[in-house]
Amino acid sequence: MAQTQHRIVIKKVRRQSQGHGGQWKIAYADFVTAMMAFFLLMWLLGSAMSPANVN
Repeated sequence: MAQTQHRIVIKKVRRQSQGHGGQWKIAYADFVTAMMAFFLLMWLLGSAMSPANVN
């Protein structure tokens, strides 16, 4: 009887990602914070330069 060697196959199971992850939330929060700071700056400059406040 001829002996045959069996090939050992190791399968690596990849876990599928759950949803989209959290990276987009961090990027969106940074964007919203930057926009809030920008509009706050524009509002402060606009109110400081209004004719009622200029003497």
